[in-house]
Amino acid sequence: MTRADRVFAGLVVLALGSSAVLLLLFGTLLLRADLLLAHGADDPADLVVVLVLGLALCGIGLGLLSLLRQLLATAQLIRSLLRRTVVAPPEVEEVARRLALAGRVDVVEDERPFSFCYWFIRPRICVSTGLLDRLEPDEMEAVLLHERSHLRRRDPLRLVVARYFAAGLYVVPVVEDLVEYYTLEKELEADQDALSALGDVRPLARALYKVLPDADRVDLGLLTPVGSLSVTEARIDQLVSGAALPLHVSALHVVLSGGALVAAAVLALVEGPAAPGLFIAPATLLFAAALSGGVQQLRLVTRG
Repeated sequence: MTRADRVFAGLVVLALGSSAVLLLLFGTLLLRADLLLAHGADDPADLVVVLVLGLALCGIGLGLLSLLRQLLATAQLIRSLLRRTVVAPPEVEEVARRLALAGRVDVVEDERPFSFCYWFIRPRICVSTGLLDRLEPDEMEAVLLHERSHLRRRDPLRLVVARYFAAGLYVVPVVEDLVEYYTLEKELEADQDALSALGDVRPLARALYKVLPDADRVDLGLLTPVGSLSVTEARIDQLVSGAALPLHVSALHVVLSGGALVAAAVLALVEGPAAPGLFIAPATLLFAAALSGGVQQLRLVTRG
């Protein structure tokens, strides 16, 4: 199992565990809200219940709306690119056959230099004419080897799953940190797969240097989940230094995530009327985390 695989597995485990805690809380809050509607407010904790439940619903809705917008924009982009599909040059078809990619490489007419792996169940590779025009044959092979690594791992599907968790678990910000790390680490490991197949670092390094000046011109939605320029710089840095990418997780996000999950567990297990102080304190903490995450999701939804 590669480092990216381990990060993705850890991300899924954390997301599922967090989801279980938050779903338990959600069920408890729904029950209390129902009792509140039926019998009226019994203590100050009831008001907190309504506020936390309302903000949670808004945050989840905004997060999933943000993800849906990204998915639709990415799908629309792919369709627009595929309408400009051209016949692949013979040298591309020959390399694709050697790499067991025959029939799975699409060449599109676009002056921007890019390549990516797309679709979920049976992924394909898209390469622009702008990229092919810049590359020598060995550099083109290095790029296809890189994309073949994504294809074999079904990284497009993994990335959407990771983005879904990041959108839905907005009150657990460390999930977003892990998603950002995974999106970069999978690129670095795809580079390593290409290097292992080629036995030479130079073709891939030259290809990356050739696209670096135009990296900020290429915006492919979820296909480039972090800034394309930063991805390319990190990839070149690893090729030069050979050093592994360290995992950086915000200490503040770890504290906020742990506090939010502990608060959610307390809220789900403690009866408000029996211990209103014990109920309101964690609710306030979770409310603050939900408010912060909700504002971020609103910013993503309204961003042009």
